[in-house]
Amino acid sequence: MRFVHKAWRFLLMLISSCVILQACAATEKPTAEMRIGMHYDAVLHFVMEYPLAWEKDRRVAYGNREGEVRWTHPDHPATLLMVKSSLQTHSALNAETRIEQALQEYPGLEILAKEVITLPAGEAWHVSGQTAQGHLDLYLLVHGGHRYLISFTAAPEDFDDYQDILERVIDSFQIMP
Repeated sequence: MRFVHKAWRFLLMLISSCVILQACAATEKPTAEMRIGMHYDAVLHFVMEYPLAWEKDRRVAYGNREGEVRWTHPDHPATLLMVKSSLQTHSALNAETRIEQALQEYPGLEILAKEVITLPAGEAWHVSGQTAQGHLDLYLLVHGGHRYLISFTAAPEDFDDYQDILERVIDSFQIMP
């Protein structure tokens, strides 16, 4: 009799725990699971993670390792992740001049922050700002004779929703030898 009583008590405790855990899980903010893929680019010499469901457009010049890869959110065409690789034609330019040249590609950019940061891939310029199209985060890395420009653009009201994805992409970016 005592064994049956303990078994019922254990079963009741187990069921109560499951109900409590289910209730706790239901109070969390619902988030869509974002599947992540790994992009290896042997021509542009970089590797990084990216949102797997996003549409990819790759344009490269095979002879000189120049080109770009773009990922666009399938439901929000204004949400764009892009990596550009280009030759550094003026190797004597300082880092400040290089970032100023890169920013010319974004007319009307209102700069909110501009700083040098250290990423797993190396030292980079990070610029955050607003354009007529939306919020922009830009990262410039120079490696050897190449310049890598990583940009992320989203509508201002959507930008915060993608902050975790952007951090994951930037942290995973590596330049291949």
